[in-house]
Amino acid sequence: MELARVLGWTVEFLQAAFLVTDDMMDQSSKRRGKPCWYKLDHVGLMSCNDANLLEQEVYHMIQLFFHYKPYYQKLVDLMHETTRYTAYGQCMDMLSSPPNEPAQFVLFTADRYNTIIKYKTAFYSFVLPVRLAMYMSLCNSQDEHKLAETILLKIGHLFQMQDDYLDCFGDPDTIGKIGTDIQEGKCCWPIVKALEMCDQNQRQTLDTNYGINDEKCVAIVKEIYHELNIQEVYTECEECIYNDICVMIDDLKFKSNLCPVIFYEMLDKIYKRVK
Repeated sequence: MELARVLGWTVEFLQAAFLVTDDMMDQSSKRRGKPCWYKLDHVGLMSCNDANLLEQEVYHMIQLFFHYKPYYQKLVDLMHETTRYTAYGQCMDMLSSPPNEPAQFVLFTADRYNTIIKYKTAFYSFVLPVRLAMYMSLCNSQDEHKLAETILLKIGHLFQMQDDYLDCFGDPDTIGKIGTDIQEGKCCWPIVKALEMCDQNQRQTLDTNYGINDEKCVAIVKEIYHELNIQEVYTECEECIYNDICVMIDDLKFKSNLCPVIFYEMLDKIYKRVK
């Protein structure tokens, strides 16, 4: 149990490194109800090095506690793989809305969005912790790792879709941050869905106002979302994806020895979440 807790902390350290750099790139002001790390007067650009320190401590802890274990190298390789994938996703996210340029609506497709959230969020948030635990349990079957990954990527997809929705429609006091996806011109779920549904006039309005750091522009974009019933569409999509994931988990008893309870616990933690 001690080793399991240490392994859990490595995941937390890696996420902390990602969030410190993500907040800087997004020019965010709050994280979990408090000022972002780089926003503190005594930190500033020192946060770049702090993020490096957090990431390096991941490998330091793994070396200290797991160097004698037969699965040591698998832990290290999976951490590197996950970090690489997350960097891919972050890069695609940033390139979809380059600084000081209009949002690239031509890139705001469902396929691109799905790819961004797969790499930017789903791997490190959901695939990584479960696959680490599988290695620690001496489960080395490539087929079972791939099966687990498929389900967890789907859960991660739902999580990021929820996150994008809450950025726009959530209560800042509840979610612990002020949503800025519209101002930043992010390729996120509400705008991707809106571009699929809008007419020519609505698209022109979105094109004019999306990605502008102005309260009036943000309000106009949200008004288009209301016209398109994005909140109702989101509820239907969340329910549909949830049911699909439940089917995938139920099928485990026919395909593998993986424990369905683990996947249901993760799914239930995020289903219909409000923060």
